[in-house]
Amino acid sequence: MFVKRSIQIVLIVAVLIASFAFTSRAQAWSSCASIYVVQRGDWLAKIARRCGVTLSELYAANPWVGYSYYIYPGQVLAIPGGYVPGYAYCGAGYDSYGSYYIVCRGDTLGGIALYYGTTVSYLQWRNGIPNADRIYPGQVIRPY
Repeated sequence: MFVKRSIQIVLIVAVLIASFAFTSRAQAWSSCASIYVVQRGDWLAKIARRCGVTLSELYAANPWVGYSYYIYPGQVLAIPGGYVPGYAYCGAGYDSYGSYYIVCRGDTLGGIALYYGTTVSYLQWRNGIPNADRIYPGQVIRPY
C-alpha cells in the first residue's frame, strides 16, 4: 500500500512539473502605446524596458531594425502588446524616412502590396517578414 501511494505521488509531481515546463508565457500588455516615436537619447533596450517588453519582442515587431545598427529620432517603432490611446491609428503615413504603413486589424500583406503597387515578396524582403500570413495590427511596414 505504501509503495503504491508513493508511486502515485511521484507520478503526480512529475506531471505537474512537466505541465509547468511546457506552458508558454502569456503576452503581457505593454505600458506604451502601440506606436512609439523614437526620441533623442533613446536606444532599443531603454525603449523595451520603458514599455515593459523584451528586447527580442521589440526586434520581432520591428525586423527592419536588425538591418541598421542605429535608430534615429523620429523613427516609428511598433510596440507589441501596446495599447491604443483613444483610437487605433493605422494606415498610410509619411515621415522623414519615407512612406510607411501601419497595419490595421484585418489587413493583409497582399492588400498593402496592392495599395502601393508592389509585390508581396518585395514587401517581405524589404521588411524582413518571413511569413506573409503573419502580420499584426500596429506593425510598421516600409513599402520603399
